Amino acid sequence: MITVIFEYDVAPENQEAYVKATQNEIKPLWESIGCLAYDIWQVKENETGFVKTMLFEDAATMKSAMADEKADAAKKLFYEFAQNISRKVCLKKT
Repeated sequence: MITVIFEYDVAPENQEAYVKATQNEIKPLWESIGCLAYDIWQVKENETGFVKTMLFEDAATMKSAMADEKADAAKKLFYEFAQNISRKVCLKKT
């Protein structure tokens, strides 16, 4: 299993639209092309801080999903809202 963890900021005035876009467009698209779970979290101690996790079966599935043309629309929409983005790819060990 592979989890991709993103940390980023979303301006307060864009947060409602971001959550709605994630629920209605971004999450369903990723889950239709191989992402097993797509979740977003708001950081309690930071009004603009968010974390998203994406779960994939294996590295090949992750690479295939990331390269899929359908993913381009989801990536573009995410980048319309997210700023100061960092990403970590984590391999499950147990």
